[in-house]
Amino acid sequence: MQRITPTATDLIIADFPVLNVNVALVLTLRAILGAGTVTLAGDVQLNAGDTLGLFYVANGLTINLNLGGGGEGIVWSIHRLT
Repeated sequence: MQRITPTATDLIIADFPVLNVNVALVLTLRAILGAGTVTLAGDVQLNAGDTLGLFYVANGLTINLNLGGGGEGIVWSIHRLT
């Protein structure tokens, strides 16, 4: 999750459940585990007028993803604490 405005700032970062296999000179495999779940949780301080965005950074993965498809979808909740 990133604050887009007024200044781009990473707020909370999480990783996909990924299987990395590297058997020297035989096999190299990197794949996202099927039906994996990514949970972002944290406390951040926001200001009035901040704009937030949820981004996926491929980081070398070359497969297409269907985020939120076929299941519960993407659930995004923000709670204000005073």
